[in-house]
Amino acid sequence: MGGISKYATSSMVYQQLKEQILHLDLPPGTAISETDMASQYNVSRTPVRDAFKALEIEGLLEIQPHVGTFVSLIDLNEISDILYMREVLEQAVLRDLSMHFTQSHLLKFNMILETQKNLLASDLDEIELSREFIKSDNEFHFSLFELAGKKNVWTFLSLVNQQYERFRTFINRTDKANLITLYEEHCILLNSISNRDLDKLNKMITNHIYGGFNRSSSVICNYPSYFKTLK
Repeated sequence: MGGISKYATSSMVYQQLKEQILHLDLPPGTAISETDMASQYNVSRTPVRDAFKALEIEGLLEIQPHVGTFVSLIDLNEISDILYMREVLEQAVLRDLSMHFTQSHLLKFNMILETQKNLLASDLDEIELSREFIKSDNEFHFSLFELAGKKNVWTFLSLVNQQYERFRTFINRTDKANLITLYEEHCILLNSISNRDLDKLNKMITNHIYGGFNRSSSVICNYPSYFKTLK
């Protein structure tokens, strides 16, 4: 029973710390300590240490021996690599999906888009709107992979996607215009899939995946301390 309890406690600390990092409640570069986190979560240092190790493996924490533990800086080179993978894989997935797209598929995506439309029309504050919209955006893209029979590919992407999730939060958390653009692009993507317009799909998915990255230079310049130096 003790092992189960310890695992549950470590998992809880891990999940909550991860949420804080991904949502930028703990910004890049923030110093954190096992002692402070143990006090915050009212647990011993052991589950905090386990959570730190797991987050270090995911690239969200940097543990420097004899110096301290820090929320990792965002690596734009890594983001670029992840976007490349997303572009190549999603173009292939969308081609596959468009070949056997059904009315039930269309209904599922329309329901997701209706959720996004309602979120944009809601009175949520900017940060909460961004969080909820990104969840729905992830559901949209996950459904593309799932309905194309490539759920395991999405699972793989999710394992290397943590830095990108944090970056998306960063560029969208106070910019509703970006979220509106994402919604509009989702609508165009769905129409292109339904019409089996492969040329438009390829162009649109490239614009969709790289658009936020390409529009982010000004906001990145406002927070240079969040990012690793480009090489």
